[in-house]
Amino acid sequence: MSQAEVVLQVRYDPKGLCTFCGEAPEGVEAQAWYDYLSYRVPIHSLSGGRAAFYMTREELARFRTMDGSN
Repeated sequence: MSQAEVVLQVRYDPKGLCTFCGEAPEGVEAQAWYDYLSYRVPIHSLSGGRAAFYMTREELARFRTMDGSN
């Protein structure tokens, strides 16, 4: 991406459920935010029960509305 990137960190519990997903909108559970993003943005797996989403600031602002944008 030519614009500045935002990295959203993801953490999983031992059962594979998302316990933390950065920049979640107010009142949205980590797992729900993770599910929403995982259908729209590629996820990059990391070691130790972690992962990351990479996007632009504009994409993050659009996704945080959770309006069904693709």
